[in-house]
Formats: sequence, C-alpha cells, structure tokens
Amino acid sequence: MPSPQTETVLFDLDGTLVDNFEAIHRCYDDVMKLMGLPGVTLEEVRRAVGGSVNVTVVKLAGEANAPTAVRLFREHFPAVMFHGLRTYPGCREILAELRGRGIRTAVYTNKDDACSRAILAKLGLDALVDGIFGTNVHPWRKPQPEFTRFVVDRMGADPARTMMVGDSPFDIATARNGGLARVHCVTTGSHTAEELRPHGPDGVHPDLPALGREALGLG
Repeated sequence: MPSPQTETVLFDLDGTLVDNFEAIHRCYDDVMKLMGLPGVTLEEVRRAVGGSVNVTVVKLAGEANAPTAVRLFREHFPAVMFHGLRTYPGCREILAELRGRGIRTAVYTNKDDACSRAILAKLGLDALVDGIFGTNVHPWRKPQPEFTRFVVDRMGADPARTMMVGDSPFDIATARNGGLARVHCVTTGSHTAEELRPHGPDGVHPDLPALGREALGLG
C-alpha cells in the first residue's frame, strides 16, 4: 500500500502514459535521411530517447550533426506526432481514479511543451490532469532539480508528499535530484526492469494497472 501522505503524482509522458514511439521513430528516421545519414530503427530510437531531443540526436546523429538534427526534428515532428499515437492500458483509469481520490496529477516530460499539450488534447487526457509541464518554455530539462522545483511550485505541491512515475533512469534521477518522496517505474517504455533496478527506484512494475495496485493502492 502507498503512503497515505501521497498528495501529488507526476507522470512522465512517452513510454509511461502514452506510446508515441512510432511517430518519434518516423521523425528521427526522416531527419536522418534528410541529412544524408543512415536511417534508424524503431528499437534504436526507443533505446535513445528519454533525455530530450538534445540528448537523443547526439546518440543517433553524432555531436557534430546535433544542432541541425535538433532543428529539423522540431520543425518536422508536429506534422507526424499523431502517427500511431495511443495510450497504454490503464492510463485513463489511473488518472481518473487518482482524481476521484483527491490526488493531484501532472504530466512532467522532456517532450516539447506545445507538442505535449497537443498530444494530451488529442487523446482527451488533458482534462484528467491538473498540470502539463514540457520543455522549450524555460531553460531546464529533466533531471535538473530546477525543473522539478518549478513543477512542484506551480502545482503547489509538497515534495515530501509527491511521487514521480516514469520509465527511464532519467525519471529516477529527476525524483532523487528534486527531493521527491518516491519514484516508481513501468517497463512499458524504453527500459527493462533489470536496467531500471540498479538506479534505485522504489518500485518497478510491468504496466500501469500493476503500478496502480502495487504503488498507489488503486482498484
């Protein structure tokens, strides 16, 4: 059972609440080809994401090509971002049940803020969360503690009563750097349980329904 003190839950977006990997792959693959570089597979992209576009392009295109690749990705992604987009099983239910219990929720992601809002609106999830916090509207990226402090302050939350939910080591580091009470991960995204556990999360779960039962005490 979770601590009864949990008042706020911050959810990562890609790989945690929604599967947007087909669109992300399509965009990176298009960008690589536009730059005359070898195309990338879905699995290569899945393994590279998590630290924002600025980090991912270095892994895929190399540091020298990164500035151009970042610009092209940001220009192109809005045209393809709904491709293959879907929620993970249990996404709507967990957000709705948390709201029903008076627990505040927010999406806290390294995805571009405008794209995050468009995706959540497209899926009808924007009405189920109390806040949406993406990048490119301020200088920070997860796992920088300044970003977490900004989110917590805007939510009017107490870090000691706030849980982070994500799918990567970036999310674990975000919670630890930001002084959040707990961090739990799902393996629906970019990392396996075996890859996540060495980073010290409070729990690793196969999917959102399991997370709801095991970490949040939901039905």
